[in-house]
Parts: sequence; structure tokens; C-alpha cells
Amino acid sequence: MRKTTHAPSLSSEENVRTLQPRNSPYWNILEFCRHIGLQKHSSARLYWMARVRRLDGGYSQIRLGPHRTMQSDGLNYDEALECAKDWFNEPETLAIASQPYSVGVNRRLQYSKTESRFTVGDAMQSFVEWKRVAAAKTYFETTLSLINHHIIPRLGHLPVEELNQSVFTKFCIDVLETAPKRGRADPGVRVCLEKLDHERLRKRKKTLNTVIGLLRSAIEMSWENGDVESERYWRRLRRLPHADTPRQFFLTRAQAKRLIASCRPDLALLVQSALYTGCRVSELARLKARDVGGHVFGVYVEPMKSYRGRYVVLPNEGMTFFLDQVETLEDEDLVFRMSSGRSWSGCHKHLFREAVRLAGLPEGFVFHGLRHTYASQLVQAGTPLAMVAKQLGHTNTDTVSRTYGHLCCDGLENEISRRFAPLQATVKDPRLQRLRDSLQSRVDPQWSWPRKNKSKASGELVTLLREREDELR
Repeated sequence: MRKTTHAPSLSSEENVRTLQPRNSPYWNILEFCRHIGLQKHSSARLYWMARVRRLDGGYSQIRLGPHRTMQSDGLNYDEALECAKDWFNEPETLAIASQPYSVGVNRRLQYSKTESRFTVGDAMQSFVEWKRVAAAKTYFETTLSLINHHIIPRLGHLPVEELNQSVFTKFCIDVLETAPKRGRADPGVRVCLEKLDHERLRKRKKTLNTVIGLLRSAIEMSWENGDVESERYWRRLRRLPHADTPRQFFLTRAQAKRLIASCRPDLALLVQSALYTGCRVSELARLKARDVGGHVFGVYVEPMKSYRGRYVVLPNEGMTFFLDQVETLEDEDLVFRMSSGRSWSGCHKHLFREAVRLAGLPEGFVFHGLRHTYASQLVQAGTPLAMVAKQLGHTNTDTVSRTYGHLCCDGLENEISRRFAPLQATVKDPRLQRLRDSLQSRVDPQWSWPRKNKSKASGELVTLLREREDELR
């Protein structure tokens, strides 16, 4: 894969003077798939460049003209930008170029009112504006993405009173059968409900329940605001009964060491920090020197998914590691950077995949699995779930219990054995060890229906899903 280096803003004359001569141009992103650049030769000649991303995934570029510092009739930044835009809009360029899209995350609801009656889109509009004010930035962006992708295209222009059981069931099936959204990549092929395997069905149901929660909350807010007359419009939107699959794979200490050894040096530091703290990669990428050892024997993690920051307490080894990283840094310096000096911002993914491959770990293991490894280790060692939840930044133990609760069994067994007063003289029984070995190697199938289903969900969709999972058994 061709490596592209993005320069500081090329609109600044000072930045342009500090660029080092090289063969390939320096690029600034105007929009995704549309770039403006500068080529600086060893002879100090400077030329403005423009490029587009083609439909086949490659790039086409053109030289726009010399930089003004090179000759008096050369182009300054604004003039080069106008030339670039003219070239982008030429018919020959448009015929080969991918569709551009704006830099950054979309923060607008993709809905325009066309109906005179109060619609689902109107309800979502009020809900989104409230969340824009009330929710944390990352939560708002994720919520808006789900609404734009799932709710608005299917239900946006539907009057709320027409959202009956039949329409709702069709909506649910549509979401379940739609391939997961992966950024701006082309959506995958739709798979009918009957052909979804257990794991894909479980994940789709989890997404659907999140979407139903957003739809239900928006219509409930509209009812509270007096925009719809009956609370029945939101109360009849029921989530599907669903149980999360407990985490079955996490790294042993031997695997963790092998992974670190397979990483290039800058990534190895990021991996170690995740294993010491259980932090998300986005949290580590924003960690500053002043956050290390400030008020606790550990690090302070700025709020990301909520408005609450948290302190993560470290073991001696972890504290030594972090103190080593910040020893020569100023308070506002980032603790972790790429070897190029750039901050980590999604650049770790392909590097981590390669390290996973070299370490011989399962192909699907991702950086977030280090967070699960951290939590699993604590739970297995008998750490109270409330403490694990606090270290991870969860508001309560529900998520930790659902995800890692099955790992408490060893600690519970040891505690019961230690505290149970014998009724008879104890005799060492070899069958006990054989049973433990057998239980440890056994993996029970995890179904996405709760074993005790207390949900009030019913209707055509629930019946269909139950039949599908009975077949999978």
C-alpha cells in the first residue's frame, strides 16, 4: 500500500519554508478524495499540485503551476486552490474521480420536512438537537450515525401515528438483514434472516435494540412535549429479548508478551499501556504528560464516551512504565506518538493487524481486545466487579458482570472450598481434578435468547427469530 504523508497547512508561508525537499509531494486534504499539495525538489523548486482519488482506488494528480516564492508570476495558496477546484470540476476529472465527502464526522440529521403531519423525522429532529446539547461528543456522533443510517431512510417521512406493529416489524427485519455499516465503505450484501448464522444474528439484534431504544426515546420525548397525543406510540416499540455473549478469548501473559515483541517500537508502547490500564486506544492517544501520577498512583483519563473522566490506578510495574514515558516531556505533551511525530488517530489499525499476524494470534483480534484482556485478568484474580467497573470507566457493574462474570467461577469455587466447614474427614479424590479439567475445556454454546426470558416482547418478529434460533441449535 502506498504511504501518504500529510503536511502542515500549506496555506502558511512559514510551514512551506520548513518543508524538506523530496520526490513525492506534501498533501493537504480539502475533502476526502480531493487534495492540494506542494512538490519541493532538491533544487528548492516549488510546484503546486492537485490530485483526486479515482473510482478504481488509485490517484490521479496534476501540476498546477509554480509557487509564488519561486517566480513572481507564480501562484499563492488561494490562487492554487481555485486552480485545483477548476480541475476537480472538469468533465474528464469527474468521469474518473470518486465522489468527495467532507472531512470530519457528520453532525447533521439527514432529514427535511415534507409532510404536514408530525413525522418520525420530526421526532428525531427534536431528539437529536437535545442530544447535541446533553450528550458527550462521541456518544452524540454515534447516535446520529445510527439514526441517519437506519431510522431516517426507512421511517423519516412516516407520520408517528402510522407507526403500527406491521410497519415496526418490517423495520426490524430490514435492520436485521442489512449488513453492518463500516464507515464510508460500500455496504455489504443484504442477508435474509433465515440465512444469518448465530453470531451474526446476535450482533444484528444488539444493533437493532440500540436503534429501537433511540426511536422509542425520541417518540417518548415528543409525547412529553405534546407533539403526539398518546404514549402508546412509544410504549408499543419493544426491544427484542437478547443476551450478550460472554468474552471467550483474551490474551494470556505469554501471548501478550509475544504480541509486544511483534510490534514496532512505537506501537509496542501503545500496546503495553493498554495492557497496564485497560484504556481504549482513543483515550491513550489523548493522554498528556500532566495526566500521569498527578493525584493518584496511576493516570487520569479524560472523558470520552461520557462527561465523566476517571482515574486508573496502576501496579508498580505500570507506574514505572508511564513515568519512563513522561520523564522528558512537558505537561501538555502527548505521552504516545507515532515514530514520525504524529499523534495516533486510527493509524494503529493496520500496524496492529500485522503484529497480530506475526504473533500467531487469531486473525480477528483487535486493539480493543487488550481492554478485554485487562478486565479478564482482574476478574479472574478475584477483583470485585465494582472495582473493575471503576477502572474501566463504567457507571455500574452490569456490563462487567454480563461480559466477564463467567470468569468469577474460579474465585467463587476457591472461596466456597475455603470457607465450607467439612462434615466428614477429607480425603483426596482424583475425580475432582479430572472434573475441573473437563469443565475448563468445555465450551457451552451461548445463545442470544436469555435463559429466563422476562421480556414482554411478542409478535411476528419475535416468533420468527425464536424459530430461527431453534434451527441453529
